[in-house]
Amino acid sequence: MTSLKDRQRAAARARLEREMADRQEHATHRRRLQTRIAAGVIGLVVIVGVVVIVAVSGGSSKAKPKAAASAAPASATCAWTPNPNPSASPSQPANKDLVKTGTPPTTGIPNKGTRTMTLDTNQGAVTISLDLAKAPCAAESLTYLAGKKYFDNTTCSDLFTTGPYLLLCGDPSTKPDGGPAYTVATANLPTNKRPNYQAGDVAMYNNGSGDGSQFMIFYKDTPVSTDPSTGAENPAIPSNYTVVGSVTGGMNVVQKVAAGGAKTPDATTGASLPKLPVTFKSVTVGAVQGGAAS
Repeated sequence: MTSLKDRQRAAARARLEREMADRQEHATHRRRLQTRIAAGVIGLVVIVGVVVIVAVSGGSSKAKPKAAASAAPASATCAWTPNPNPSASPSQPANKDLVKTGTPPTTGIPNKGTRTMTLDTNQGAVTISLDLAKAPCAAESLTYLAGKKYFDNTTCSDLFTTGPYLLLCGDPSTKPDGGPAYTVATANLPTNKRPNYQAGDVAMYNNGSGDGSQFMIFYKDTPVSTDPSTGAENPAIPSNYTVVGSVTGGMNVVQKVAAGGAKTPDATTGASLPKLPVTFKSVTVGAVQGGAAS
């Protein structure tokens, strides 16, 4: 008899498959729903000009320059939407797989430089450079959740063995419909990049309501087909997912897991639990690097 967990996993995977199959029809609509949070700079660099004070005494003049004020650090503002959204339809069933995590700060979010996220897994270590300039809110979410030990002892839920080629992680329930107590709007969508998701990219997964905790590690470039009649390009996965960073070390670990294959691959996506299970012993995020650079 099929267990409840198997049915939930199948239902969750079916949602992802439908999303990929309908990518051209729904991409524009989803981008409207997933309004990008303005991750603009709220601390502007102030340049104070040198004020010359001319003192006239006995026909001679002297200039006294004033010291320039130091540049104010730049930061972003992030809006965290409660998950589940209280404004959603009351008929929507409660998601018991969400974790009460609280929310990250809304202001003072670093938006320059990078942070290194280290995944210490049973298969080996993987390091990811989080891009604070292009995806400050997604990077802040991962940093916050790692600090809460949210990812510790969790297992990656799905390996996609046909395009798109990715490993899906970050959901403690492994269904994959779990997440934290909030979501945040998508950003840094690779709409004009081909392939839109490339080997080594790390992108946030979302089900249409915003980024949560789940993330995808791409171990191969995403295939892009072309419609022979219209010339329109069809990526194997729509550009609806925030690119939050890239793998900087341990790609061989992900490749090893991918080479091991999936347990019961879906006929369409090839998705299933990887045969080589990937469990996070710990996930940590380091300090901001290069944040003072302009």
